[in-house]
Amino acid sequence: MASYLRQIADALAASLNTVSWGVTPVTIERKNWASVDIEGMANPLIYVTPGTADVQRIGRRESQIDYVVNVWIGRHVSTDQEVDDMLDLAGEVLLQIRAHEYADVEEWPAGVTSPQTSSIEINPDDALNDRNVWRAVITATYRVLESDNLPVE
Repeated sequence: MASYLRQIADALAASLNTVSWGVTPVTIERKNWASVDIEGMANPLIYVTPGTADVQRIGRRESQIDYVVNVWIGRHVSTDQEVDDMLDLAGEVLLQIRAHEYADVEEWPAGVTSPQTSSIEINPDDALNDRNVWRAVITATYRVLESDNLPVE
């Protein structure tokens, strides 16, 4: 049985790949680790990675689970215009995640709809400023109610 967290990350990456972005070209991939070298960042990159799962019991045999998916956005920039373009792209990505309206995507797991919460952090930890790398991380939390019963085999 596939992990819900993996399924949600896969579905989000597939969904974001259906969007036409204001900045092109944009590479969108589902990864387990967002690892990239600066030479590979000439164009915007978006990596969707599984995050965490917070489980709260809400009944004798039912839990509410908040699945967190991280969306890493980055690019090697050299001008203020490129930085502005990346800010605009990050805003577009955040809106697409919040709106959760994707055409022709049937890969979302049952019971998963728009995120309960979402947030963005621009240039976390002020890392890589000296190398002109712009980056942001969006976290999206998808709330799902699940049975605590083991699957029947």
